[in-house]
Amino acid sequence: MAGQRLRRLSWVQLGALSAPAFVATGYLVPMAVFMPAFLSEHVGLPLAAVGWILLIGRLWDVFNDPIMGALTDATHTPIGRRRPWILAGAPLALLATWKLYFAAPGMSAPWVAAWMSVLFAGWTMVVVAHGAWGAELSDDYDERSRIFGAKTMAVALSLPVFVLGPAILERTGGASPSQQMALMGWTVIIALPLAVAALIAFTPEAKAPPVRLSWRGLAEAFGLTFTKRAFARISLVYFLVGAAEAAGSSVFMFLVRDALRLPNWTASFLVVQALCCLVSLPIWLTVSRRTDKRRALLGVFTLMALVAPIPLVLPAGDIAAFAAYSAAKGLTWGAEYTLLRSIVADLVADEERQGGGARAGVFYASFNLTYGLAQALGTALSLWILAGMGFRAGEAGEGPAADGLRVIAAAAPFVAAVLSGVVMVRLPLARPPAAQAEP
Repeated sequence: MAGQRLRRLSWVQLGALSAPAFVATGYLVPMAVFMPAFLSEHVGLPLAAVGWILLIGRLWDVFNDPIMGALTDATHTPIGRRRPWILAGAPLALLATWKLYFAAPGMSAPWVAAWMSVLFAGWTMVVVAHGAWGAELSDDYDERSRIFGAKTMAVALSLPVFVLGPAILERTGGASPSQQMALMGWTVIIALPLAVAALIAFTPEAKAPPVRLSWRGLAEAFGLTFTKRAFARISLVYFLVGAAEAAGSSVFMFLVRDALRLPNWTASFLVVQALCCLVSLPIWLTVSRRTDKRRALLGVFTLMALVAPIPLVLPAGDIAAFAAYSAAKGLTWGAEYTLLRSIVADLVADEERQGGGARAGVFYASFNLTYGLAQALGTALSLWILAGMGFRAGEAGEGPAADGLRVIAAAAPFVAAVLSGVVMVRLPLARPPAAQAEP
């Protein structure tokens, strides 16, 4: 079904819309946290080669995002603009999940890179179409925050689900990266078809005429967000936050297991972080409703900057200290993306009201391009730095490599938070007069 834009979604519609975001964690978390160790220790690839493979995959993703956004905007079918691409992308994502999450030792780097490209392509089709669907579904300022908040809450809820199995394995005698990847792979394979079915069945699409597809339009999609000042500044914040998250996530397992000598605790700490996000995200959304999204983001970045340096002083072998640090990270985790994506939806709505057309797909994909490039560079650079320092996965110890892990984990979010805060302070973005703040 297709419908006019809704001022407020029902809880069933909101849950169905959030379902793919729930499953996407099964792709994002392994890629960010577990995949580097899985490919280096189980498959047997050098750490530098893993960095190159993830870089190539992300760059392929960056190339596809704007194209996919333009294609979804130009699509016109009886079942809507976004649904066909999600139905096409999900099978590709499932096939590549099977090939990569269950990869055998000795799989060659070219084959890993090829299946990584298929995985990114399938998920790009799903994520871009799904993101545009949510961005244009409501014309209400606070409802857009509610929509993206619900999607982030779905991610936070899914983290304990996806990493609960790996965490249980850790607590019951240890787990190899291959066992952890296999558990998360099966969860994706089972849950993704169910999530897509719920989305298609229960969530309406906004009714909007398709945007004419042209070569010029495709070319413009690659730099669209940089041609408008407000979009460019938000895109810069996206880049900073994405690069910091990628750098920290790619070394997270190595930091916990090797530098801090806490084997079999990686997944358990991720559960702690996710549970704290479930508590803190509604608070940040309340701050946003009572003030505005820019001020709420400034609060998020301030807290991020205060928490970021903690890895530099964490004692090795201290489970309670790292659990407290994980809890502190969870207080801001996801809030920055929720508010940034909601701001993007506001800017897209303004653009459409000014006669720019219903191009939520292109705008959302353009921001994904920035985020994907940041993820590619953050992941690759952190792994290359570790490889250059002589770090060997699975070997606990001290010295320059262990210190390098601490510095990456601390410096990346600190620099991103400070610079993002500077950008947001200078951004002329406020609650529109028609959307009065709650008392």
